[in-house]
Amino acid sequence: MSRVHLVFAAALVFVLAGCINEETHLYEIELDGQVAVPNGVPSAGVVHLEFHVARTFGEGDLEHPLGVFETRTVTGVGPMRETVLYPLDEGDGLVVYGWLDSDGDGVHCAPGQTEEPAGLVKVAGFPAHTLSFSLTLRTPCVGPESLYP
Repeated sequence: MSRVHLVFAAALVFVLAGCINEETHLYEIELDGQVAVPNGVPSAGVVHLEFHVARTFGEGDLEHPLGVFETRTVTGVGPMRETVLYPLDEGDGLVVYGWLDSDGDGVHCAPGQTEEPAGLVKVAGFPAHTLSFSLTLRTPCVGPESLYP
């Protein structure tokens, strides 16, 4: 093996070792929730949920609201129970965003669709291993950034 190949191999080992040693600290949360739509609004379809840190860590321009860390699809509006693994090193606070996939295409408000309601709630009591929330999907065709203060 030539000297160049040996140096390249050693550099590769150091680069890979640096990436492998990164730790992620996860916090398990059992969420009991209620997903609803206002009276008179169609409620058929699956609900897509996103779990966000309320504020990501960083300084200045690197700190920003919301950071999705997990997504789920539940069978529809009504009660739900999910276990999520919250990344403690990424931020603080817990926000749940959801939208009703009323046409079943898996796309929130695709062209021509204006009736897929969305909602967002900041979960009170974080951090705790068991939390509850109530999420009402009332605003059609908006993303989480539009609903978060």
